[in-house]
Amino acid sequence: MTDETNKKVEAEEVEAKSTQSNTENNAEKDSGRVYEGEAEVLGTEEITSEEKTWSMLAHLSALVALIPVIGWIGMIVGPLIIWLFKKNESKLVDENAKEALNFNITMLLGYVIATVLIIVLVGLVLWPLLLLFHFVLIVIASIKANEGEHYKYPFALRLIN
Repeated sequence: MTDETNKKVEAEEVEAKSTQSNTENNAEKDSGRVYEGEAEVLGTEEITSEEKTWSMLAHLSALVALIPVIGWIGMIVGPLIIWLFKKNESKLVDENAKEALNFNITMLLGYVIATVLIIVLVGLVLWPLLLLFHFVLIVIASIKANEGEHYKYPFALRLIN
């Protein structure tokens, strides 16, 4: 064979390999794999506005306790109801509702202790501080949850995992 014939055969082989490689790459890309040079974050899903809203409501529902008829137990019932009904639908709602529930149980214990300490007048100072702390953290958590984040309170007993 001549040099020209050898070059043609080599060129055809390279082209065939290239075509086969492109076909394999396209098939692999269609299978959902991620290859170098492609951007994809694995393990995350798009967070919907409904999930963000329910996450925010899980935190804000504790403010139901401000309604005199419902009382302080309401701050536990609100996040509990949201967690029970929405925990299987969204990981974001599940995590935020559990966190809100744990925090509000912790705060309820704080209010009970402050109420007992009213006898020695310490509770009179603790009550307003607890109310302010509780309200501010609920607002911060609600904002973060509405942004699609899982908010962790700085102080909460982790009773529900």
